Amino acid sequence: MDFPLLELQEMKVLDHVLAFVICVVAPFVAFSSQRIPMDDLSFDTKEKVHLYHSNAMFLLITGLAVITVWRITDKTIGALGFEWPVWHESLVWLFGLIAFLYCLEVFFQFGLKKWRIKSLSKTNLAIAFIPSNFREFLHFSTLALGAGIGEEIIFRGFLIQYIVFWVGDDITGFIFGAIFSSAIFAFLHGYQGYKSIIKIFFLSLLLAAIFIISHSLVFVMIIHALIDIISGGINAYFLNAEAKSKLKDDFHNPS
Repeated sequence: MDFPLLELQEMKVLDHVLAFVICVVAPFVAFSSQRIPMDDLSFDTKEKVHLYHSNAMFLLITGLAVITVWRITDKTIGALGFEWPVWHESLVWLFGLIAFLYCLEVFFQFGLKKWRIKSLSKTNLAIAFIPSNFREFLHFSTLALGAGIGEEIIFRGFLIQYIVFWVGDDITGFIFGAIFSSAIFAFLHGYQGYKSIIKIFFLSLLLAAIFIISHSLVFVMIIHALIDIISGGINAYFLNAEAKSKLKDDFHNPS
């Protein structure tokens, strides 16, 4: 290891309360919501737009709450990750790996027609939630930005350093912090299905590594937001194309 680690931050009562909410309360709520039947779940455009905006606002407010707690407990905003990234050559490999794995995932979801049909026919909240036309995609982009900012503040900026406080500020502590924060982050996305949980966990590990090496949230916020925006755009394109194809079939083959 030839890069400096983040400095150990002192955690106080408010930090412990915040960590309890993130690590215990949020997973409990997520687990409870996953038990709700998702079959035939659907939202119209108006409902989706409302969900996009409300969830984006919630994530940004939660991120702001983390920043507030961080500052109240006498820690600098730079220590949370709001500073210019420290560059290291290993970041190029991490960026490349994320890009490669993401392209691979997109290919196996949409590369062939049968894969597209399988991906778009799933019955879970993620499919019901994604944009299905350009208008919905524009509003979805606000959620992608909210997630890229808010979730990175919570899970990379705060949670990794909170775990390091307990485990130790050596490389082992940061590895454990990356794994633990990634596990919580992935579990909270359980509504997307168990396969997505696994993919999100490994993506989160890579984002954690970028944060730890660069000492900054800048790169991970950009990458996170871009992945969500591109994914939303791809899904909107294929869902819209599928809807048009179905409409055409119904017109030529009325029942």
